[in-house]
Amino acid sequence: MRVLAHVHTLNDADIIDRTIESFLRQTHPVDGILLVDNASTDDTLEQPSVKHATVLRHRENLGTSGTVITGMQFALEHDYDWIWVFDADSTAEPDALEKLLEFYAGLPAPDQEATAFLACLPRNFGDDRPYHGVAFTPTGLAVVRPGPEEIHYPCHISIWSGCLYRLAAVRRVGVPDADYVLDWGEFEYGNRLMKAGYKGFICQDSVIQHNIRGAPSLKPVDIKLVFGTTRFYEFPPIRCYYMCRNMLYFTLYDLAQGRFRLLQSVIKAVFRLTLNFLVRPRNHGRQIASCFRGIWHGVTGNIAARY
Repeated sequence: MRVLAHVHTLNDADIIDRTIESFLRQTHPVDGILLVDNASTDDTLEQPSVKHATVLRHRENLGTSGTVITGMQFALEHDYDWIWVFDADSTAEPDALEKLLEFYAGLPAPDQEATAFLACLPRNFGDDRPYHGVAFTPTGLAVVRPGPEEIHYPCHISIWSGCLYRLAAVRRVGVPDADYVLDWGEFEYGNRLMKAGYKGFICQDSVIQHNIRGAPSLKPVDIKLVFGTTRFYEFPPIRCYYMCRNMLYFTLYDLAQGRFRLLQSVIKAVFRLTLNFLVRPRNHGRQIASCFRGIWHGVTGNIAARY
């Protein structure tokens, strides 16, 4: 089984070597490395490790979904069996790929055919917090809470980074939706795979370190107010737009089941995000405008719009 390691970048000169080097250290070697660059303006592509990768460069930033699509199309065209998707801010433990493929090899043949992806367990680089998978339920979505003894557990959604997709499933279902650009693209794709009869697994003994730069896009800020200290969050305007739009669009137009219950939680999340900036309007005009524009496009189904 031929495995393509894929990493997508946007101005990641400070960390790209660490990501690619983690591919080269795998106890089960990858069969190729692909770097898909989203029009970086720094010297990402000049870093030493990039010589080990095939480079495809977008002329403009197509978001995470755009890079994953490019990677999957490349893998399909070059007859790979799997594509191992990574953000540039993630690194894999040396035995991560070996653990995934060992688990797959031990599955009965019918379960192998029904598998769309195998995912590493991402752990936050700063505090070791795990990013567990998400499952569709009759009432919406729920984060899976496995016991420590459950080395492998099923789920419908995992974050892009560390996810090993079986290309036979991709060939049948198609690539992700480019219009999601950023945020919730994994949800759309997981939903589509589930509706096609596929399933996925997270392997807790296959670990990646996530947010290795140590600067997540959602940054907590504690501000002293008259009545005490309150925690707010800083979020780039582009993420405000796509988070609000994509959450609402997915729930209203793409979700297969549990729409009403999920819509309640999505409305609360969008309200909290927008209120987070409305109570601090100074220097947050772009975030407020992005939230309201994203809400409008999500409700009206304008998924083709761009930030």
